[in-house]
Amino acid sequence: MSAPLLSGIDHCHLNVENIQEALKWYKRVLGFSVVEELAFWDENGKGPLTLEDTAKTTRLALFEAQGRSKGIAFAATGAQFICWVDYLNGLNIKTVLADHGVTFSLYFKDNSGNSHEITSRDYPHIKAIYGDVKQGSHKRNT
Repeated sequence: MSAPLLSGIDHCHLNVENIQEALKWYKRVLGFSVVEELAFWDENGKGPLTLEDTAKTTRLALFEAQGRSKGIAFAATGAQFICWVDYLNGLNIKTVLADHGVTFSLYFKDNSGNSHEITSRDYPHIKAIYGDVKQGSHKRNT
């Protein structure tokens, strides 16, 4: 069984000391701005605060936290996302499926314990398949 296709990297998770100071730095130095339609995720001011470059090709998710960053969020279409759920489950890799209201994410760890994510913005397609996952909830697979 070969790995399903990915569409690229959706965003990278970064732990920062101070989320507001990091926001200023990424705006000033790299021209990033807040992705307004995702700003509601930063409920407590500790993240995730999603930023995007001017070309809208690169996204960062900032978390105010200490220690190692959370890893890479790979992008997938809705069809690719569903293939990844089946593929990782077939390899007996523990996954967590999450409905974020506007996106779906599939969380898993590599063999060194690094957390990664496959995310899709094709929300209606995935919700039609995984309607039992409630918004804001995480459903453990395997």
